[in-house]
Amino acid sequence: MIFWLAVIVYESARLSSNVTGSYLWDVLRWLHVRLSAHGFSELHHFLRKAGHVTGYGILCILAFRAWFHTLGGVLQKSLRLRCGVLALGLTLLTAILDEWHQSFDPARTSSVRDVALDMAGGIAFLILALFVFRLWRTDAMADMEAVSA
Repeated sequence: MIFWLAVIVYESARLSSNVTGSYLWDVLRWLHVRLSAHGFSELHHFLRKAGHVTGYGILCILAFRAWFHTLGGVLQKSLRLRCGVLALGLTLLTAILDEWHQSFDPARTSSVRDVALDMAGGIAFLILALFVFRLWRTDAMADMEAVSA
């Protein structure tokens, strides 16, 4: 989780829209993809927002896992709920601090909408991870019952 926080800090400090735009332009040119200026702008905007959702979604899952294993890893609904709240709290705090940091950088823009997008990513990824975990746990229990029978 610490590594992922460092990734977010690095991206916040070094990857402004101009930088990612030039990377995307180079990739599209290498792939021989032609887009209008408007099309390029739309694609770039979408990819940057998808990056918010994905980056903070991963952070939230990592934070949940860290809290879950730190607090005992017992499969109780109340513990999972507490760990989820703590993970979302850390995700929110990180998103707010990131946007606050960006407000001091003239090459970046700071937006409350990005914080909302970060939280949406955290919530969506956490729900998906808990759903997958539940399916995995159900399959593991079925396998154990088959072996014990």
